[in-house]
Amino acid sequence: MVSVRPFAVSLLAGIVALVVGGASCSMLSNSEPKASPSLEFHIAQVDSLQFPEVIAPSDTLNVEFYGTVGPDGCHSFARFDVEASQRQLTITPVVRHVTSENAMCTMAIVPLNHTFTADPPFSEGALTLAVPQPNGEEIQAVVNVAKGAS
Repeated sequence: MVSVRPFAVSLLAGIVALVVGGASCSMLSNSEPKASPSLEFHIAQVDSLQFPEVIAPSDTLNVEFYGTVGPDGCHSFARFDVEASQRQLTITPVVRHVTSENAMCTMAIVPLNHTFTADPPFSEGALTLAVPQPNGEEIQAVVNVAKGAS
């Protein structure tokens, strides 16, 4: 008859060695765990917009945004926040900024070059596009919505 006891003792000794070895290895390494990055969100600086002057009520509206996301690679475009009413779209381009102390950032200015798309239908008449700026001001533009336009 074969005894299982020597095999079980060897297996248990191996597991203990593995656990103790891993714990001592992590205690010997002098590295601290990296802190997760902190994030801030703010409004992008918009320099200009490109959009059609006239659209039909059934057209999709595309508005191209140009400007600056941030002064370095720790800034990136996050999203568009939108408030819509029948006669106005307020479109806020939001920037994500990584602020942790150990963040590695490129030293290149990050441009804003994104397109916002609004799906139809639109009411006939003037549709105001309002774009908040970081300084509290607002860029405004008007798109005319007319039947038969395209």
